[in-house]
Amino acid sequence: MRVLIIGGSGFLGTELVRQATAAGWDTAATYCSRPGSMPGASWYQLDLRAPGQVDEVLGAVAPSVVINAT
Repeated sequence: MRVLIIGGSGFLGTELVRQATAAGWDTAATYCSRPGSMPGASWYQLDLRAPGQVDEVLGAVAPSVVINAT
């Protein structure tokens, strides 16, 4: 399963990234200004206010599941 965690560098997102990678899921996460430090995840810069960026990230990641932790 490929999961995308939007807001993965935040407090809740960091824990979700930790649990997803520990479960063996293919994990991608987003950040706005600084990528998270959790190893095992692919990090993507995303500003939800910027038109088209969400579509770009979804296209690049092609997730099975999206979790919005913002």
